[in-house]
Amino acid sequence: MKKLARIALALSVAFVMAFMAVAPVASEPLPNDVRITIVHTNDTHGRIVESKTEIGYSKIATAYKSLKLWNPNTVLLDAGDTLHGLPIVNVDKGETQVKLMNQMGYLAMVPGNHDFNYGYTRLKELEGQMKFDLLAANIYAGAERVFTPYVIANFDGVNVAFFGLATPETVYKADPKNTEGLTFTDPIIEAKKVVGELAGKYDVLVCIAHVGIDKSSNPTSIQVAQAVPAIDVIIDGHSHSDLAAIEKENTTKTLIASTGANGSGFGIVDIVVGKDRAVKSKVARTVTPANAPELRGDNAVTKLIADRSKEQDAVLAKVVGKSTIALEGKREIVRTQQSNLGTLIANGMLYVTGADIALMNGGGIRDSIPAGDITMKQIYTVMPFGNYLQTGKLKGSELKAVLENGVGKLPAADGRYPHLAGWTFTLDATKPAGERVSNILVGGQPVDPNKDYVFTTINFEFNGGDDYRMLIGKAQNDYPTDAEAFIKYLQFIGAVTNDNMVYKK
Repeated sequence: MKKLARIALALSVAFVMAFMAVAPVASEPLPNDVRITIVHTNDTHGRIVESKTEIGYSKIATAYKSLKLWNPNTVLLDAGDTLHGLPIVNVDKGETQVKLMNQMGYLAMVPGNHDFNYGYTRLKELEGQMKFDLLAANIYAGAERVFTPYVIANFDGVNVAFFGLATPETVYKADPKNTEGLTFTDPIIEAKKVVGELAGKYDVLVCIAHVGIDKSSNPTSIQVAQAVPAIDVIIDGHSHSDLAAIEKENTTKTLIASTGANGSGFGIVDIVVGKDRAVKSKVARTVTPANAPELRGDNAVTKLIADRSKEQDAVLAKVVGKSTIALEGKREIVRTQQSNLGTLIANGMLYVTGADIALMNGGGIRDSIPAGDITMKQIYTVMPFGNYLQTGKLKGSELKAVLENGVGKLPAADGRYPHLAGWTFTLDATKPAGERVSNILVGGQPVDPNKDYVFTTINFEFNGGDDYRMLIGKAQNDYPTDAEAFIKYLQFIGAVTNDNMVYKK
């Protein structure tokens, strides 16, 4: 009987969704203007707990509930890179994040490239746990879309269509193994196709996009808006752009909104539809810890986060490696010289990415690991930030500038200090900054200034962190976090000894 009930429920849901997708827009005028409010998040990367700089999901839940009381036509959307990031969401491979979003009442999200970090199969499993829609019109397996392309919701007689677009960069800005068998089609071509499929079925068209405005991306969300003017609003992610940056670049009639990254805030878009069913106005704003200090957290969401954290303690106690020697991570050591722990972390970067050379910053190493069993909690204590690995190509002639920056603050302890694997150099700290590095060797051979080397470090450095400004724009591929890579490497080598400090494939 239960099985028959589930089948009947599935058929009824399918019927309703089919009706929503094909029902034509009513042609009669509306009795009054209709206000629709979109609360949105993007690129949170697991930042679900509030802090001085991170708004936290508990406060987002409070704001969403308050806005919905004021205007029942309020929805909550997410533009991707949400299911993976910090340990609190990584430990159970995104399940905590999904439970949290279910509790808060999200309507839909689009998968970001990092949402594939657990693999496509795991993403589909998480989709099955979602009480909201995972929307992506441009991801295919063969000729079939693998996610729901769009949904239509009715607000006081106004049909609003929501459709998703994922970045084609996912195939290389996530581990390529995680998207095998999938094709990410051109967002512009797919957006035009969606407009055709939805013709006559909506009053307002909203795109939830993980596309971004980075000029290195092709296309950008601005180019999508230029090519598909039927889109009224794009809720965007991927480029970590804030609203001010987008408004400066966007000259189209489409409103494009995004909230930066890493939980720095959430966005609100207000759309007013006139009696003639045309959009009269659309306005965006961002709420941050700084401009909304009075905002308080939601008790139910706060409890859920606390309960899930407590449940994860058993998982974090899992032994994932062993070391016969103490691994040095003291601040005054890792910020002034290469330690054995820094060496192992950099080795793990090479192992996971297949790069030629690796660099781990001393500031990203936050604790030591004593000899004995190594638990997952210890690793996440050493690397707590959820930084993910990236690779890019550097000419041999560019390597010296990277290293000079890394040792430029010596003898002072500084987070930029470089822990290396795959390459070495000679340091003379008595010389002026910028003139301290010589004899650079890659794989034991003198560096070739004209050769391209595949270089890996964390996204923080590729973004110019620690003053590694020469790396900005160099990143080409994304991989799992530094902590996850280290776990994989420990499992590969078995027990850590003094004899296996040198990286071997």
